[in-house]
Amino acid sequence: MTTILLQLLVAYAAARLLGRLAGALGLPAVIGELLAGALLGPHLLGLIHESEFFDAFAELGVIFLLFEAGLEARIRELLAVRGPAIRVGLIGVALPFAGGLLAAMAFGEATSNALFVATAFVATSVGITIAVLRELGLQSRRSARIILAAAVLDDILGLIVLVIVKGVALGESDPVEIALIALEAVAFVAVIVVAGPPLATRLSHLVRRLSPGIVFDASLVLMLGLSLLAEYVGLAAIVGAFLAGLLLGELEDYDPVQRRIEPLTAFFVPFFFVLMGTYVDFTVFADPFIDAEIAVFTGVAVATKYAGGWIGALKERGSIPRQVGAGMIPRGEVGIVVAGIAFSAGAVTEDVYVAVISMVLATTFLAPFVIRRAFARAPQSAETG
Repeated sequence: MTTILLQLLVAYAAARLLGRLAGALGLPAVIGELLAGALLGPHLLGLIHESEFFDAFAELGVIFLLFEAGLEARIRELLAVRGPAIRVGLIGVALPFAGGLLAAMAFGEATSNALFVATAFVATSVGITIAVLRELGLQSRRSARIILAAAVLDDILGLIVLVIVKGVALGESDPVEIALIALEAVAFVAVIVVAGPPLATRLSHLVRRLSPGIVFDASLVLMLGLSLLAEYVGLAAIVGAFLAGLLLGELEDYDPVQRRIEPLTAFFVPFFFVLMGTYVDFTVFADPFIDAEIAVFTGVAVATKYAGGWIGALKERGSIPRQVGAGMIPRGEVGIVVAGIAFSAGAVTEDVYVAVISMVLATTFLAPFVIRRAFARAPQSAETG
């Protein structure tokens, strides 16, 4: 318990300190929190180590972050951008997969290695983007809604791609299993999106009769329940948390929930970004071949994801295509999970694993700067609606 409390103390204090310092320098606070993880992690000071307990805190952090993002969105607003979101999701999967496959093959990687590299390129970490947009107060823009909707679609498509690639690489491909997972994922999202608004309308009169404390308790139960259900059907827990927030956001008076969730979000979210930062290993840069792989993988990952978002949103006006492209860049925890599954299954070599992890971290560090620049160049009035 002493070790756990010490790690939580050091991680939270450093994340808050460096986050505020980054803000004072005109940088996104996320950068400071990621840097805190890099400094405190096992590759430098060694004060923070990956563990089940710390991982749980980090997972809760991103769950609360996406739950709050769902509260601030509206189902009808997301449905209003379903056209561009579907295009962004589809193109934003196809281009990075092709780019990752070609990049890995160019370095002479085996087929199984190349397939998993391509799968890691497909991932999108909406947590990074949402954190930056919330900090800038831009989460209600049309481009932000497109990013959110496309990210949910990306998670479903990424899951299907991962199952296919894992089966092909290990010789265990099962078309029935792939079809079932796809149907479960689509049905899970569709039920919440379609049934959510009518259900919330019917429950609004009941919610008004309950005390804010009871409503908040029920909201947390719903958030954790849908997060668990999302994991059960093969999706990420953050998708369930986001959908729980969407559902509650349809209530006529959800302000008590939002006010009470903010302190929890403020406490747990920094642990997620600190954990992301602990994966940074500066010693890998001593190998020129790995350096070249990291540089090429990062360049291709950024370019293809940006292009996918930009092309998918090209019919939108103003700078929305550029903003959507920037918002889809970070891979974050999703890419790390893909790399970890591949490495633990023996489907990729250690060098490829290191290169992919480094690419994921590079996009995570670069994304806040790119997002901020993309959104700062357009007036608010031009991007709403």
